[in-house]
Amino acid sequence: MKKKRVAIALITVIIVTVAILFAGCSGYDKFTLNGWEKIALERMGKLPDEVDLTKLKVEDFIDLSGLTTDTYLYTGGEKNVNNEGWYATLIDNFDVSYTENSGLNPQIWATSRHDIRWASQKKNHPEYANYWCSEMVSVVDGVVKVKAEYDADHQCEVCKSYGHTNGRFTGGFETRAEVVKSDGKGGRAYDSNIIWAQAFGYYEASVRFPNLDGMWSAFWLQGNEMREIGNDGLDGTEIDIYESAFRYNNDKISRMGHALLWNGYGKSGKIEDQIVKLEQNLYDGNFHTFSLLWTPECYVFFIDGYATWATNAGGVCRVPEFLRFTNEIDAGDGYGPHGQKIGQFPHDKSASFDIDYVRVYQNVNYLEHMAPSKDGNPYSQANNFESAYDSPFDTAN
Repeated sequence: MKKKRVAIALITVIIVTVAILFAGCSGYDKFTLNGWEKIALERMGKLPDEVDLTKLKVEDFIDLSGLTTDTYLYTGGEKNVNNEGWYATLIDNFDVSYTENSGLNPQIWATSRHDIRWASQKKNHPEYANYWCSEMVSVVDGVVKVKAEYDADHQCEVCKSYGHTNGRFTGGFETRAEVVKSDGKGGRAYDSNIIWAQAFGYYEASVRFPNLDGMWSAFWLQGNEMREIGNDGLDGTEIDIYESAFRYNNDKISRMGHALLWNGYGKSGKIEDQIVKLEQNLYDGNFHTFSLLWTPECYVFFIDGYATWATNAGGVCRVPEFLRFTNEIDAGDGYGPHGQKIGQFPHDKSASFDIDYVRVYQNVNYLEHMAPSKDGNPYSQANNFESAYDSPFDTAN
């Protein structure tokens, strides 16, 4: 009988151990870098079997030492370049709050346009529609807060003029100013005027998510030529550095999406994406970093400083793109991007997506790989950061 108990106990220990091992393996992904880990390995002088490829850090790929992290905007002239050719181009710690533009620096940012983002998916509940409004964006104590809430009596004058007074409201901000105009049919169209854009480089943001169903945010890059067809992603790729759509999971594991989209949307559009499962809890109330290394050869994505995906799908974009930070709410169906069920946003709650800082750096060795601009001059607001790429389907966003 004693031997039997010992055997049962031993079997139980084995089963528990195996379960723990399997749980550990299933709890997070071994990140797929598609061979681009060679960038880090070559810098470190290491072989693949000498390094844990699931723990490669930003500093294994690039060296940003000696560069400022203070609020800064490069506007031309001499570059403060470090030993690897990196220099700062845009750093905003939001430590200065402006009296206009929702407190954001108007030299860099504009709030996303007032408009409907998603129509209600429930015919009997039109109030489930999701609207963007600049009044949902503010700078508070050095942090940008993009609020999300249900409002049955929304008082923004622009929203009221569009009839958007009862629904789910949120917003965003970006380095592009969209100017409303008539579409000639009694509706609205928009001119996409880029304030600041860059091709290639390193991009990082520190953000905090609320622990709330039905809401997701994104840090992404986009260009005015992204909808053009015929050059694949070379003349414009939507680069989703992250898209937080995965809080609502029964297994309580944090997931995060990265994605590339090119050739526009709809039938012509192409996409490659990656959803990664993470060890850390992204909804713990702390700030987390999300970043992108965009080289002339590939894109490498990072979460909390660790590489999580790499690809060169679509051919690497060679034209400048603007930055976007947006917050969205489900439209009553409980679904978010990537077909993920995220639950419904509660009508009695208010929450915000918070951004602590944005940092962008460029490398002098990347500059020669940019496509020429449409007028042959340096990319700027004067030529709306448009490239010389041509397409028979040339339509701006």
